[in-house]
Amino acid sequence: MDTIERRGGPRSKAGRPKSAATRVVRLPVPIAQIARRMNERGFRAGDVNAFLDVEARIAQTVPLMSASAACGFPSPADDYMEGPLDFNELMISNPAATFAVRVSGESMTGAGIFPGDIAVIDRSRGPVHGCVVLACLDGEFTIKRYLIRAGVVTLKAENPAFPNITLAEGQEFEVWGVVSGTVRKF
Repeated sequence: MDTIERRGGPRSKAGRPKSAATRVVRLPVPIAQIARRMNERGFRAGDVNAFLDVEARIAQTVPLMSASAACGFPSPADDYMEGPLDFNELMISNPAATFAVRVSGESMTGAGIFPGDIAVIDRSRGPVHGCVVLACLDGEFTIKRYLIRAGVVTLKAENPAFPNITLAEGQEFEVWGVVSGTVRKF
């Protein structure tokens, strides 16, 4: 027995295959499921439909009256109707980069965004000073007004009971998209 059997140590092609670096992040379960689907499907930037399982439907329209409805003194209604109104066209300018999220919390009530509303998010629009954004700050999602002055970003709450957030160095921050509208049911 001249050969010595080698035991232990590294073996070629053993263990998990090398891939992109990972990091543990706390996310709400629905967002974690979205991230998992993104990873499984080979997500391409801007293709929100690929991971939200959004299904295109036949466009539905409703008639749009040409007269406005006063919320104060009543006025007689006109008999004239404008063309049909398609809510998809009204709310969505870029379907491949648009998704919706249900709002929770009361920090944006001053901007007319209330808990339970559905915010329409357009990922194709870049944030500009004064717009309302869906942002991920240190692993938590928030909807706030985006303010930028002298290179300093502030996320402004539209309710005086909530503090504004001025980004500090070292914080993880990403704008997921611009809020293009909200939907509220009574």
